[in-house]
Amino acid sequence: MKTKPLPLPIGRTFLVGDIGGTRTRLAIYKANGRVPLVEAVLPSQEHKTFEEIAVRFLAEANAPRPVAAVFGVAGPVEGGVATITNLPWRLEERALAKQLRIPSVLLVNDLVVNARGCLTMPASNLTALTTELPVKRGKHIGVIAAGTGLGEARLLWIDGCYRALPTEGGHTDFAPRTPIEVELFQFLAKRFPDHVSYERVICGAGLGNLYDFFAARSKQASTTIARRLADGDRNAAIAELGLAREHEPAAQAVDLFATLYGAEAGNIVLRELAVGGIYVVGNIGRSIIPHRRELFMQGFLQKGRFEGLLSKIPVAVVMEPLVGIRGALAIARDMIEQD
Repeated sequence: MKTKPLPLPIGRTFLVGDIGGTRTRLAIYKANGRVPLVEAVLPSQEHKTFEEIAVRFLAEANAPRPVAAVFGVAGPVEGGVATITNLPWRLEERALAKQLRIPSVLLVNDLVVNARGCLTMPASNLTALTTELPVKRGKHIGVIAAGTGLGEARLLWIDGCYRALPTEGGHTDFAPRTPIEVELFQFLAKRFPDHVSYERVICGAGLGNLYDFFAARSKQASTTIARRLADGDRNAAIAELGLAREHEPAAQAVDLFATLYGAEAGNIVLRELAVGGIYVVGNIGRSIIPHRRELFMQGFLQKGRFEGLLSKIPVAVVMEPLVGIRGALAIARDMIEQD
């Protein structure tokens, strides 16, 4: 584990983390600090438990013991208990506080910390897909993030401030809109007979599912491509091939991925009446959507009678990979200020 220790100022510290199905980010901050005292990014799936990661991180950190911790987790949180959707991990606030020897531990849905982090992003960390950026006052905002899974959240403007609330919208029924999408649905229904959700097409594995669909349709076999996809991160290789248009099934997969991503982002606007805008978060979005802006916006706007409403909605891609950490940091500061 590699950490980046910095000179330690005097004062209280807290631990913040963004726990995902692919990687876990941890950092220790001084209560009023902007730069982490220690930070690390670790592969989640190489560890049996989150506690294993956190205990080792704290043991190796050259920093004072935190007085509070906030962890964004990729899964639902209920009664201080969280299960990670794409990992066999179960986290409990009380147990973590005891094991990590931190007085106060808070588990929050990862899209909540990402949503809160979006409010801290300057324009320089955003890529606008529309002429305007999302507003940060007075109107509801939606957040969508394709990663290991598909996360969605809402920022509701209530009583003069934003309340970040989680959803499990990524697991709603996938609704095909075109003949090719109907064919895709039929393909996926055989692969996932229990349920075909938007997460099956909009996430890392979703991009892989789209590629498999188009590869099956093309019936073109390539030993070179097969070897490339088998070597390392398959879905990242599909994205790279598709963006460069080096392989037709990969290009088709990337294009439809961008369109479906936009379509579901538009669905969030309608469900939440998120007229303040939409933030697109996550590495996949940063990698693909700015290069397929037209296709994303095409899917976003195709809402029939509501296209006029959608045409007025600001959309931006968050380019800051630490947006979840920034959100956890803001929540931790709120906790400390309330003490």
